Amino acid sequence: MRYHQDNRGMRYCDVFPAIGKGDINITVVQPGAAALWHRHKYQNDFQFVVKGALQIGICNMPNDDRYVANSVFDLDKIDKMQIEWRQEYREIFMNAYCQPNENVEYSSSIIDFVEKYKNEPHCNWEYYSEHNAHLGPLFIPAGLWHGCYNFTNKEAVLVYHITKKYEILKPDEERCSPELMGWDYERKAK
Repeated sequence: MRYHQDNRGMRYCDVFPAIGKGDINITVVQPGAAALWHRHKYQNDFQFVVKGALQIGICNMPNDDRYVANSVFDLDKIDKMQIEWRQEYREIFMNAYCQPNENVEYSSSIIDFVEKYKNEPHCNWEYYSEHNAHLGPLFIPAGLWHGCYNFTNKEAVLVYHITKKYEILKPDEERCSPELMGWDYERKAK
């Protein structure tokens, strides 16, 4: 098992190393802390909150300088297309996840969705807590930026499965600063 601690919280990684496909990780997120904006080329994430509450952001920001990040993350300016994307995201991913005989990672509806929206920026904000954990995990496919923020004054516990074993020497992770992505995040005492 790998362990990491910093001022955002504690992370327990690969808690069941005998599982052959991917890692199961547990993160304790301190009040007011954020772990923002990273994405993976190959691995998919399944996340749910078992204690406390988190705001989880998912974004398909293209690698294109034409887009001003503020227009993507400014929640006051979400246009009709972003609202449609959010509704379609929830419907497609939840439907795919609930199909017992379909591998959610390779669902044709998910592949079509990612292809359809790959060139336009869209952001989806989800609020997960111990009160809605029974609905199942949030699915985050490879290629989408994601991060979480503990907006409460209590610790939150995030449990997540990544579908590819973490490789220390060759991590499948790309990071982006909150400022570049349009969220000038500053941790405030809770």
